Amino acid sequence: MLFLVGAGPVRGFAITLGIGIVTSVFTAVYVTRLITETWYRWRKPATVVV
Repeated sequence: MLFLVGAGPVRGFAITLGIGIVTSVFTAVYVTRLITETWYRWRKPATVVV
């Protein structure tokens, strides 16, 4: 909405905010997966409880 309605600095802020959100989601998923894979390799659980 900020990008569509705003002008000038507001559009720049909207772009920066969008890039931040995308980066945050990507990092959260990647780091969580990395930690999980490392834990599985380290502990080698016989069963996975869901």
